[in-house]
Amino acid sequence: MRQIKVDRQWVFYTLMIQSFTPSIPQLADSLYLDDLANQALFIRSYLQPQFDRPTNPEDVRAQYYMKESLRYCLNVYDESMDRDFRKVWNLYVEWTVVPTDRYGFLRHAWELLFPDELWEMDALTLSWYVEVRDS
Repeated sequence: MRQIKVDRQWVFYTLMIQSFTPSIPQLADSLYLDDLANQALFIRSYLQPQFDRPTNPEDVRAQYYMKESLRYCLNVYDESMDRDFRKVWNLYVEWTVVPTDRYGFLRHAWELLFPDELWEMDALTLSWYVEVRDS
């Protein structure tokens, strides 16, 4: 079975990549991200553009890597991931408070970005190579 390379930090940092300031005009200076409508606005404004049709092979690979890493997070989310998610969010998204239900936020992101695809994987099909970064 071929292993799928994933990196949970990739997911967390991708969520923050364009989030340094609320530069998108329709976003308020502070979003209450426990509200599903605000989550959808954040996801569609910041994440969805990163999954628009890529034009070069490097972008295709990056999108696949992010997608499989998000699938991995959704299937094996644990306390350390929750702590890392919160830490990265607090470092880079100064203008809004981290969602209370971080797992729910990630799942909502999957549902909006990949509505026709399942994130659940049978334990027998799980074969990930997990990248580990020094923190």
